[in-house]
Amino acid sequence: QHLTPSHARHQSRPPLTLTPTMPETMEITAAAKSGDGTVTNVGIKMEGSHQCPDCRQKFESDKAKQLHWKFIHDPNRHQED
Repeated sequence: QHLTPSHARHQSRPPLTLTPTMPETMEITAAAKSGDGTVTNVGIKMEGSHQCPDCRQKFESDKAKQLHWKFIHDPNRHQED
């Protein structure tokens, strides 16, 4: 029986990388973008004609604003601890 050294048995596998690699190109839709480049507006959608009455977030539709309010601000919404 012929034994192959352990390092020789795995030569056909690609090298293991510990850091994930990003795709060379990534498309981000306009609807997914937020902020205006300032620290103050990080994560705040700046474009949109429907302003949330309880925060600075803006939405492109009234339905989106209503869903945001329901899940973020509605004091009657049951939440489990």
